[in-house]
Amino acid sequence: MSQRPATNKPAKRLDGNHHITGITADVRANVDFWCRIMGLKFVKKTLNFETTFRYHTYFGDSDGKVGSVVTFLEFNEAPKAKPGRGNHHSAMLRVRSHEALDYWMDRLTQEQIYSELIRLDPTQPRRLVFEDFEGHKVELIATDAKDKPLTFPASDIPAEYRITGIDGIRSNATLDDLAPYAEHLGFVRNEALHRFELQGDTKSARWYTAPVPDLPFQEIAVGVWHHLALDADEDLAGWREYSNSGPIPTTPVYDHHVFDSCYTQSPGGIIELTSAGPGFLVDQTPDELGEKLALSKRVEPLRARLERELTPIDNPRRADGSLKTEAPAEAAKAKANREKVAG
Repeated sequence: MSQRPATNKPAKRLDGNHHITGITADVRANVDFWCRIMGLKFVKKTLNFETTFRYHTYFGDSDGKVGSVVTFLEFNEAPKAKPGRGNHHSAMLRVRSHEALDYWMDRLTQEQIYSELIRLDPTQPRRLVFEDFEGHKVELIATDAKDKPLTFPASDIPAEYRITGIDGIRSNATLDDLAPYAEHLGFVRNEALHRFELQGDTKSARWYTAPVPDLPFQEIAVGVWHHLALDADEDLAGWREYSNSGPIPTTPVYDHHVFDSCYTQSPGGIIELTSAGPGFLVDQTPDELGEKLALSKRVEPLRARLERELTPIDNPRRADGSLKTEAPAEAAKAKANREKVAG
């Protein structure tokens, strides 16, 4: 067996983004927004693995592949707040083109959601900035990343305009604030684009900056992105050891049923290092994702009570991406027509 270098840095680098997590107080509206409006698949209806009674919702591509997933922890008693100093500011999601940004501005307008196109500086990527119904800031970016697109065939969204995965996170911190920990993890500074860049073997991640507000740090608040998770693949233990040897302490590794995780409180927000698997299909088929409540073995004895008492959640989409408000035949016909036009 090969020995680790004296620096204890794992030989295999972090493989880009894993997921992004926010805080919700209204899981039903949360699912409607991210599935119906944003066109992501509801890939897991489960519980926050630090509790036995709070939902944890997951949205992503067709199979919930690493790098596609946006998740939310339910804290229905948490205050609503703006992200403060050292919080994550906005989730950065990828689209394929500038035309996709125009499409999303029109789609959001139809849903009564304000948005703003940022496209007047030719040295910066074009992006569309808006907030979900609880105030989580989102930026759709016409990405320059070469990562494989991670999509879900939402029937009412043309293929060329669908969200293609996570670009990264924007934090209320300066590049200098982020540098010690970001560079320890392998991020490279890009001064011109005001971001750090991490290139893995199959995926990438970007860590952007935002002006630091004169607001306090929010540990748990509705409208604040809680953490960005990076993919440690099959060497989470090694990356946890290496992370903890850097400028900021890292928690032990925790078992979260569908993956294992550890956490660091960086100057730009919480960073999670996460194993790639076992993944969302460990206990469900693709058709069961988002339909049936998934529970770890630890919480399974509470199933009957949870199914009685938890807020009922309706998944607005079928497994094939069609909306449940459409008759299956109508959805298939509409999808075929869109693909014919796109072709």
